[in-house]
Amino acid sequence: MPDIIQPCHSSFAVRTAPLSDNNTANSSSATHFRESDLPSTRTTVTSGIGDSNSTRISHRHVSTNTATTHSPLTSTATQDMATLPEGPDFLLRFPEEHLFLLFADPDDIISSRSPQEYEDNEPGCTAAWCRCISQVLEWIQHDPAEAPLISRQRYMQINALLTEGVQNMLDSHIPGTVRKRHVGYPSSEHTQKGFIQALLYKQRLEESYELCRGTHGATIATSPKGSIISDTRLIANYTDLKGITISFRALGPNGPISETNGIDKILFKYQLIALLEKEIITPLNTQLESLQHKKIKKPELLAKLIGTVATYWPRLEQLHTPMDGTCRTNYMLVQYIFMKFGFPPPVLMDPNSIDLVHTSLCKRIIGIGLKNSLELMNKRDQASETEAIIHRYTKRYLKNSFCLIRSSHKYEKYLIPDELNFNDHHKTQMKHLTREFIEVLAPYRDTTQTSTRPLKTPLRSRKKS
Repeated sequence: MPDIIQPCHSSFAVRTAPLSDNNTANSSSATHFRESDLPSTRTTVTSGIGDSNSTRISHRHVSTNTATTHSPLTSTATQDMATLPEGPDFLLRFPEEHLFLLFADPDDIISSRSPQEYEDNEPGCTAAWCRCISQVLEWIQHDPAEAPLISRQRYMQINALLTEGVQNMLDSHIPGTVRKRHVGYPSSEHTQKGFIQALLYKQRLEESYELCRGTHGATIATSPKGSIISDTRLIANYTDLKGITISFRALGPNGPISETNGIDKILFKYQLIALLEKEIITPLNTQLESLQHKKIKKPELLAKLIGTVATYWPRLEQLHTPMDGTCRTNYMLVQYIFMKFGFPPPVLMDPNSIDLVHTSLCKRIIGIGLKNSLELMNKRDQASETEAIIHRYTKRYLKNSFCLIRSSHKYEKYLIPDELNFNDHHKTQMKHLTREFIEVLAPYRDTTQTSTRPLKTPLRSRKKS
């Protein structure tokens, strides 16, 4: 029999009353994610979902009501300004205007919009990013050693922090909650291997879990006619996918009839977050914890970390647990993980490009993101050992464009240009948009400038085109 994910509380309908569609998100009054709003993930033997590694709650409760209760740093944190851990310490190397590119879509900013125009498209998104990365800094600095690196609570907290107060969110999205209906997202310019990998993973979910069967055989619509192609036909004829724009329908409630049933929607929400726990959070957290305790050299750590994240990042996009803000939530989670392990946060030219990519391509995109981070930082005569490790990794794995993607695409499309050529007005806008986070970093910048350490292992700069 398939593994049917069941809710763990018989009173789940009562518990979800605050999460109804009538409670839409806004900057002043939104229903926020609370641990009490969700059933426990300590499930029966038949479901086998959750374990002690992934269900432990962080030592400090972080409210997702960012407008009223969240402060970038606690009083304890402000008293400890001696240094930042190595990962977040790379943030001090970013010029103030480049911090904006950590969250924004650099390709959009460089090619078509001013920073303020980008912000005006989704008012409040940059301020939400500042709140979230400030919280991430606190987690990295003050988590006890036994705390899990990630958990479903923490994942949904990141989503709440990144979507709270953003005016252009979906009306049905409540920050920090899971979706209640199907999500369809278009995907183009991805490899055929990425589509097939996603379809095969989807088929496995459909075979294993009852809730995934509502999307069986009807998830793919091709443009421009919008005709439906069955999954099995696409897998069998994957060589015909080149140049086709495809809308990949994410997992949803079982079938079109049950989508109108409120109880089934509620059941699906709990099933989906349990699926997130079992399929993503628990195995990812287990592997990351293993890397934390392994005695391996940092070059090997970097390669294994990139491989681990690249395995689960596309799956996170595919499950698409939150109704809105999924891409930015996953992007921030990846930046958090890399800073936690002592590496700079990756910067992607197009953060929306991970939804249907193959694992091998995702590895290279993450490597390019680390390379982009180094390019955006203030240059020094000598680089740290970590920078040199990243340089050697990218030189080895990104040397040839054909190792990235078959066809005319080149990996240069993912690289930050050597010369950004931002005018002074754009730099001023970027500094203004990230002013809240610049203020958070200011005390650390002052401390670092007065007590710099000698650096070692020179890093060769990329050749100018």
